Amino acid sequence: MDKNKIVIGQGATAMDIVIQCQDLPKEDGFGHIYAERITSGGSGANVLVTIAQLGAAAALVAKLGEDEFGQQFRRELLADGVSDQYLHVKPGGITMHTYVFVAEKGKRSILVNRGDSFHTLAPEEVDESILDNASVLFTDGCPGGIAVKLAKAANARNIPVYLQMECLPSFMLSSFCTAGQIDELLSYADIICAGRDVYCELAAKEDYLFSMQDIHEKYKPAFGVICTAGEEGAIWHSRQGAISCGVYDIDPVDTTGAGDSFSGGLIYHFFLQGADRKDSLAFATACAAMKCLSQGPRLRVSEAAVIDFMNKHRLTNS
Repeated sequence: MDKNKIVIGQGATAMDIVIQCQDLPKEDGFGHIYAERITSGGSGANVLVTIAQLGAAAALVAKLGEDEFGQQFRRELLADGVSDQYLHVKPGGITMHTYVFVAEKGKRSILVNRGDSFHTLAPEEVDESILDNASVLFTDGCPGGIAVKLAKAANARNIPVYLQMECLPSFMLSSFCTAGQIDELLSYADIICAGRDVYCELAAKEDYLFSMQDIHEKYKPAFGVICTAGEEGAIWHSRQGAISCGVYDIDPVDTTGAGDSFSGGLIYHFFLQGADRKDSLAFATACAAMKCLSQGPRLRVSEAAVIDFMNKHRLTNS
């Protein structure tokens, strides 16, 4: 791994109000809150924290509000080892924040308050030169304009573009993330990672395996498409064929951020360490499992800790 290289990440940046409860909220229902806390989150930041904690350099491109949430987010991002040199601040703005309900066995629901800052980061505010020393570009696609600009610039520099689509395309659609931008971004991606529902919606089919193949054939990402399929494990479809990885046998505490930890682990092991697809899937799956064993949306473990976890736990459904 080149110590002078850096992973540039652009994507969701939020503060999470995490509420622990016995059951997820139901219409007209009541429930007890057992604990609540405020912590940094957002898929873009979570992915980069995983990478930084594993041992690589990472920097986040995003916009915060000039509020207490934004100040706390910056402090915690730096404490987690991620550079804030490309963070922008909207004067008087409100930082995006979420309400995360976490129930037994890690079940969760999330409500998002976009605030008025995150989505206002405009392409002209970010110079393409930030990619000059990048090893990988990560993006989750929002805001669409800056995601497309950076992905196109990364393509021109032969820098791999890792696109994680955490949300359904229909949920992403807005004035700051259009269908055309999503389609363009998919065409620039060198690797696409998403859940079953995302692939089904993108391909307008009910079977996610067929949907993955359709998306791979349509956009032809250089390294293929990955599906994080919950209890079915992870599947990686590429020109070399399809491979899969089971799940680790654990009792989850909180699944929030598991997909982000997976992507961070895969970027680190596959792109930065040069591991093959099979080993990278297992490593990334271990990162996701370790995240599920702790509260909060971020994974803070070393590479040695992940390897030790893999040696002590078995994969199921392989």
